[in-house]
This record gives sequence, C-alpha cells and structure tokens, in this order.
Amino acid sequence: MTCILAIDTTVGACSAALITDRKLIENKFEVRARGHVERLLPMIDEICESSNVDISKVDQIAVTIGPGTFAGVRIGLSAAKGLGLALDIPLVPITTLEVLAFQFAKTENNFSGNIAVAIDARRGEIYFQLFSVNCGYHEAKSEAEAIDLAIVKEKIPAEIDFIIGSGGELLTDLKIEIKQGYNYPDAAFIAELAEQLSNRATQSDEISPLYLRAPDAIKPAPLDMIVTDD
Repeated sequence: MTCILAIDTTVGACSAALITDRKLIENKFEVRARGHVERLLPMIDEICESSNVDISKVDQIAVTIGPGTFAGVRIGLSAAKGLGLALDIPLVPITTLEVLAFQFAKTENNFSGNIAVAIDARRGEIYFQLFSVNCGYHEAKSEAEAIDLAIVKEKIPAEIDFIIGSGGELLTDLKIEIKQGYNYPDAAFIAELAEQLSNRATQSDEISPLYLRAPDAIKPAPLDMIVTDD
C-alpha cells in the first residue's frame, strides 16, 4: 500500500490531499491571498485526522516547486522538505505549469489538441509553457519560462486551441479561447500525477525551487557602498 501526501501553496491557493493505492481518500482546497504558512500544516493535520491516516504512514510527499509567488513556493517546499526529513521519505517535485496541464487533461478528457499554460508573474510577465493534450494525457512541447507580455505572440504557435491559467486574462488580445477554472493547482491532481512520476522521487536536499526569474525584492546595498553627498 502506497500513501502519497500532496501539497501546494504556489499561486493563490492552499491545498493538501492524500492518495492511498491510487484512490483519493481526502482533499482540502482553499483559495487565499495570504496566510498559507499558518494554514498549510493545520490543513495537513486535518486531512490525516479525517481520513484516519497517521502522518507516519505516508510513503512519499508530492509538492509543487514553482513557478509561482516567491513566498508561496518557499512555504510549500519548506514544509515538504521538513516533513520529508522528519519522516525519512522521498519527495516528488512537480511544476505548477505541468500540474495545471494535467488538471486540464484529466478534466477535459475528451479533448485532443494543444494548450498554453500561462500564470500571471506580475511585472508585465507570465510564466509560460506549451503542452499537447490527448484524451486525458499531456506532454510538454516547450520549456517552462518567464516571458515578457510584449513578446508572447512570438511564442504561441497558430495551432494552440486554449490558454489556461491566471495569465490568460492578460492574453485576450491574442484571440485564443481562455479556458476558465484552471488558475490554481489542486493537490488531488498533484497526488495523482505523482503516482505517474514516481521515478522523480528523491531526497529533500536534491530538490530546488523553480523560480524562472530573480525575486522582486532587491537586497539593500552594503553601507560601505552607499554614496553620499558629503
């Protein structure tokens, strides 16, 4: 019996799920702009308690590694690494973009075609990746990257059928249909995808966040480098 705990805090939602032997046994999902750090661990406790699964029985932890907000990525990954070390179990890293594509493929399981996943990265950019989808399955067709909105047209081929993700509302001028309902990763899908990506399972210290760009915040200059008018 394999038990997977999945968590996500990358982009405006907080979710956790438990899957045992490919069956979803508990899931919590909350859209929230802040408070992820205070909510995530209690949420994990709640799904373990309501499903009658002791946290020590978890075999793997699936976690989104980004891209997303810098704080959100750090919160989820730090929690996953801490639990992984405490329980001495491996982590399965999954990107925010690929799990959104997976959610679309599983939900729109009669669809075959091409989609673009776009997440609002702010500062006039989106996190972006192309996928092909075929009746419940997805495959990446490009690398994940941060793209300036001014050059998005150059990155989207003519055969794209839909755009999904929070960045879709920034791309309405492309005249491609925006598919609603795929703005946030759901841990239930993360756990399901992790079962398919078991070859990725690795120890906590082998996993790094996927930021795709430098942080918004800039470190202050050292005092001895500050130029004054004296």
